[in-house]
Amino acid sequence: MQTKRKLLNSQEAADYLGFSLSYFRKMMMRRVIPMYKPSGKICFFDPDDLDAYLKSVRISSQDEIDTEAAHYLANKKPL
Repeated sequence: MQTKRKLLNSQEAADYLGFSLSYFRKMMMRRVIPMYKPSGKICFFDPDDLDAYLKSVRISSQDEIDTEAAHYLANKKPL
């Protein structure tokens, strides 16, 4: 019985994110993405960590900003 490993190597992780391998390695050097190094050399990446990285900075839509602004103005007390 063979089980599929969950961790990805550098090339697979770069492909998963849609980045070139060279750009992905720069991100690794800057420690932007969490990684696992069980042997001290080869790096492995958890797809869940990669998904969290992709979702780490969310930009609100204009409708969300307008709704939040309207809610703020409705609850603001006059001077």
